[in-house]
Amino acid sequence: MKIKSFTFGLLITVMLSSCIVYHPQSTDIPLISKKNDLRVDAGISLIPSAQATISYGLTDKIAVQGFGSIGSEERYYLQAATGLYKNLGNSQVFEVYGGFGHGYGNAYKGANPGHLYGNYQLYFTQFNFGKIATEHSNFEVGVGVKAGYLNSYLTDDNYYSVKPETTPNVEYHDKSLLFEPVGVMRVGGSKLRFSLRLGGALIYKFTNTENNLPYSKVNIGLGLNYRL
Repeated sequence: MKIKSFTFGLLITVMLSSCIVYHPQSTDIPLISKKNDLRVDAGISLIPSAQATISYGLTDKIAVQGFGSIGSEERYYLQAATGLYKNLGNSQVFEVYGGFGHGYGNAYKGANPGHLYGNYQLYFTQFNFGKIATEHSNFEVGVGVKAGYLNSYLTDDNYYSVKPETTPNVEYHDKSLLFEPVGVMRVGGSKLRFSLRLGGALIYKFTNTENNLPYSKVNIGLGLNYRL
């Protein structure tokens, strides 16, 4: 019964993917542990999209990261971040990143029909913690929390309300708080591993609160992770 409910939930998520502007991003939790540590992760997610993350240990304390995704309905998202990391010993790693993201999303409401579309920017901080592989185990696990300020510029073409044909589309400039937890598991060989990511999102709007921002609260990603 639980398996059927979970499968049904996944199908509903895919079916509603054309009804959202934003979804949780399948960004890798790299767990950089030393200078010149390089992680490359690429894959797909349940909300139809393909994505890739590159993370690199620039110094003994500083790491950099780039991420990009492209999905259905012309959606895309790009982000860059710089952070600090610390190897805590016993294969445990802590990271904190600060960065900027830019994306485009759109949502359709078939009953009207209606269309909501536009760009958004995200200023964020992310904290990661996890356990990396050892000589005796190639299993890795990590959790992260991203929090940031979401600045969106959206055009309403009969999405929130139907307007006369001669009336111009309504422009919305929304300011919101984004909270995005993510978890990752990796298993495989010493360098190449399969990765599974589960992400969530909560968005709290400060402006135009009478109109809900259409977004997905859950996303699942699958991919390959290479460590050099």
